[in-house]
Amino acid sequence: MSTPVIERTHQPRREPHDGGTVSVPQLIALAVAVLLAYGHFLLWMVDWWWRSQYYGHGFLIPIISGYLIWRQRESLRKLPREHFSPGLTIIIASLLVHLGATLGDIHFLSGFALVGTIFGLVVWIGGRQWGWALAFPTGFLLFMVPLDRLLVDQLAQPLQVFSARMAGGVVAAIGTDVIIEGTLIHTPIYTFEVAIPCSGLKSTIAMTALAALFAYLVVAPPWKRLFLFAAAFPVALLANAARIFATVVLGTTLSPALAEGFFHSISGILVFLLGLSGLFGVGRLLGCLQLRDDM
Repeated sequence: MSTPVIERTHQPRREPHDGGTVSVPQLIALAVAVLLAYGHFLLWMVDWWWRSQYYGHGFLIPIISGYLIWRQRESLRKLPREHFSPGLTIIIASLLVHLGATLGDIHFLSGFALVGTIFGLVVWIGGRQWGWALAFPTGFLLFMVPLDRLLVDQLAQPLQVFSARMAGGVVAAIGTDVIIEGTLIHTPIYTFEVAIPCSGLKSTIAMTALAALFAYLVVAPPWKRLFLFAAAFPVALLANAARIFATVVLGTTLSPALAEGFFHSISGILVFLLGLSGLFGVGRLLGCLQLRDDM
């Protein structure tokens, strides 16, 4: 009696659905279209990065976003790609916002619209999973949009007064006679004015972007990441107050020339280092200093 032969049929390996594949020439055409639509704004933004004392870090933001995307390249290849029509809605809405911003000469709205257009293209071409995977690298681009004119008008003066009171209060606490008048800190032999550049706004803007990146990179539940991000504002203000305190103490005990000369020129680095240390301190208190493996 012969043994029956069982034929094995080869099952082809299933590849991820690739219904939304876009060719390289099409991608280039879309990139050119975005550059043409936002060309005037992009030139303005780069020029503003060069000239603004608040957004010199703007050059780094697209580089960081690109690096985050590159680090995910292997996992992105495994995601299915399919056209998702709501992405087109996001693109159209963003372009309408850009049109209105251009007519109204409101540059920062064009920046938001540019980020919206980029995200809309990701969702439209790649689908929902691509949109979710690239939500942060795309959203991080918002930190490159110059908002200093708006922020200076709304926040600079309150921050100046707050910084003067905080730093002046610490000066008084160590036994030095001090009078605080608005943005002025008077000691018996030295007077320091908390000007707009010393308000802490510059460090707050940069620290907020850094905190967002830090919160994204660490292993932590969502509430801890939100707490880390929110901590950027008080950490930056405390670091700036420490800078003003040190300036007043130096000006009072040693010489105003030293306080407003050499120390003033390096104090920006001091604020950044103090802010960075404070941010890591908050992360340590929350127990979330471990970096994600996929980053």
